[in-house]
Amino acid sequence: MSSAKRFIPMTVLASALLLRLASAEPSASPVVLGDILQVTVFAGGEKQEDFTATIVATGTITCPLLGETKVAGLTPEEIARQLRAMLARDYFVDPQVLVSVKEHGGQVYVTGEVKQPGAYGVREGLTVLHACLLAGGFTDYASLRAARLTRVVDGQPRTAMIDVVKVRQGKQPDPLLMSGDRLEIPRRRF
Repeated sequence: MSSAKRFIPMTVLASALLLRLASAEPSASPVVLGDILQVTVFAGGEKQEDFTATIVATGTITCPLLGETKVAGLTPEEIARQLRAMLARDYFVDPQVLVSVKEHGGQVYVTGEVKQPGAYGVREGLTVLHACLLAGGFTDYASLRAARLTRVVDGQPRTAMIDVVKVRQGKQPDPLLMSGDRLEIPRRRF
């Protein structure tokens, strides 16, 4: 098989992985340690509780009336359903619970040919290009056509190649980053 014929399937595979990474909804992402949640409880037509809670090392938050509640690995919507069920069982008739991530506690890691490599806090809407800007931009030796984004999916690391030049031009999507992602900008070969 010629190298051109092998290149096409690899390009299709990389594009599919990149689209899967880019389509991740930040609000549908599971919460992580250090995230600060905003929780509001309505019952009887009135606000009953309104509090913030930080996810601690045990993967729990502390809720009024409920105490320690395990939330690690759940999305905000799943947490709201869980709290609603617990509150409906013992405290309120038909409560409505709203949960949102007020502040993200996770980090992404930017390495390689950026001016300030390191760990950066995840924010809603953080993309590859934005993370590179947070890292001070690119060095003169950066290979912008061969950036690698590595993410753990179902317990396995998955890597997608990203052409940052095409992202800048709007010809390729700018993938959203999630907690634990590693972005490497390799050195250009001369």
